Amino acid sequence: MTAYYPDIDAKLIPGVSAAGFKLGGSISEVVRRVGEVSWYESDSSADEVLAKNNSWIGLKLECGPAIGLDEMVLSYVYLNELVSLYFEKSEDLYRISVGKGCRGSCYGLIPGSELVSSDVSSHFLFNSMDDDFLFVKDGDTVEGVSFVTDYRASLEDAPNQTLKFISIHDWSLR
Repeated sequence: MTAYYPDIDAKLIPGVSAAGFKLGGSISEVVRRVGEVSWYESDSSADEVLAKNNSWIGLKLECGPAIGLDEMVLSYVYLNELVSLYFEKSEDLYRISVGKGCRGSCYGLIPGSELVSSDVSSHFLFNSMDDDFLFVKDGDTVEGVSFVTDYRASLEDAPNQTLKFISIHDWSLR
């Protein structure tokens, strides 16, 4: 078991950082911080491991084999998805996802916050391609952050939703 704990109080900064990690960091930097982990294939048995996990584990997910892509996503996951760190072929940290229990906020929201259509609809745009929400500020979509809810549906279809994860990312680092 490793002794490194992510900073669950750190502010979530779109396109930059979350939980004490900065986007663009190398996989070797993460290994130095979190230590060696046990690796699992991302399948139904991984869900059981995640539910019982009390430290860091590694997940491997093969993406796109059905359409001829041979991409591997590696993620370091803390507890039951409290913090997840994502790497692809560049081996640079391109996405940090934080879940319930993380106390760092982004635009005043933390995982577990309620999204009620009348309260936030003017600030959120549902992205039906990825089933998540994008934040809108001053009429523009804020890059580097998205919000995943328990329903993964628009606020029009499900007006009361709970934030499950907040993703801080830079897709250019993939």
